[in-house]
Amino acid sequence: MDSTVTSATRYPLVGTEEVPTRRITVYFDGPNPDDLLVLEYAATHTEAWEFTSAAVQAGLTVTVDGKVRPELRRLPCRSLWH
Repeated sequence: MDSTVTSATRYPLVGTEEVPTRRITVYFDGPNPDDLLVLEYAATHTEAWEFTSAAVQAGLTVTVDGKVRPELRRLPCRSLWH
């Protein structure tokens, strides 16, 4: 049995759902300079665009790139970002 997980296996194309092609990295400041929290998520192009626009308006630092890895979690509440 092959234990390799591909993005197509982890993120199957269901109906009109797109396969994530973007990695979103969100940076949260902590109470101290050493308390930075960094979270990464997989998202579609549209989800990344919509989430980033809202996050930046809320004062968060966000980066988006194409370095999607199979183990990345999908963006939470992604239906909000369509």
